[in-house]
Amino acid sequence: MKCLRMAGGDGHEQLQRQRDRALAILDAIGASYLLSAGGEILEVNDALCEMLGFGRDELIGVTLPWPFWPPEGISAAMDLRDNVVGNGYDVQRAEPFEVPLMRKDGTRFIAEVRIAPARLPDGAVLGWVSTARDISERRDYEVELERLVTHDPLTSLANRRLFDQRLEAEIANAIRHERPLAVAILDLDHFKAVNDLYGHPVGDQALQGVSVRLGAVLRKGDLLARVGGEEFAWILPEIPSEGALVAAERAREAIASTPFRVQVGSAAAGSPRTEVGLDLTISIGVAMRADLRDAAQLYERADQALYRAKRGGRNRSVLWSSASSSPLA
Repeated sequence: MKCLRMAGGDGHEQLQRQRDRALAILDAIGASYLLSAGGEILEVNDALCEMLGFGRDELIGVTLPWPFWPPEGISAAMDLRDNVVGNGYDVQRAEPFEVPLMRKDGTRFIAEVRIAPARLPDGAVLGWVSTARDISERRDYEVELERLVTHDPLTSLANRRLFDQRLEAEIANAIRHERPLAVAILDLDHFKAVNDLYGHPVGDQALQGVSVRLGAVLRKGDLLARVGGEEFAWILPEIPSEGALVAAERAREAIASTPFRVQVGSAAAGSPRTEVGLDLTISIGVAMRADLRDAAQLYERADQALYRAKRGGRNRSVLWSSASSSPLA
């Protein structure tokens, strides 16, 4: 780091050498560093400037709010700063903060920030030392890992684990607020024939296309999950039985209305790729929560309704009804 030499006698020369030595050590550490007092930035190191895209002359002497705070986060950053400085900060026990910061070009990122008081030999607080590191890649990795745990890798829909968690929560919410709740189970008709005739890669293309079409008919607040090979499950909160059946029919028509265009063949295997259209249909069983308090029972009723739809000729939607002596009649 280039520093201006202070004019003056030997005392000033010694002070300048000590300052240069301290800054050189801070730069060698590699951690992004900032020293502030009274809301004014007193010193920064090269690592911080490189991370933020600002020059030292653009940061040193700047007062609050600091230019690397996103405009939409200034209020929260000021509250955090006031809490740290005004109420004291237990360095030994405090966890680092994860805060949004902004580079000079306007791009945002998540930083892990640690703050500690810089004290003089007599214990007086000279200022506050903040160190920061960009943890965007780690956060992106954590988000992706969570997505892989809760979502189907082929279709990017929710998986059975997330579906079950959400269904439990929706049942509790429906009971608490006395609101309707529907669950639908959807199963592609004769899909095994697609895999047998064209192979699983083509079947995967079709499943991805089915997921897109089903996703297009969801309402805000709905959850669609892939829970089996060609089976999907759908949570429809706050919807009456008539509306749930209408929604199921809309989904069924979305699948049956237009053939799915898929690529058949493999250049690597020596056969040219050609596009074919697959005429697919889907059967749907729908069940209302009614007096049920158990997620497994609600899911079972929807599955029983799906069985009726399959047995009744497929490519149809069936609403489970307790009027019949047997739901499979």
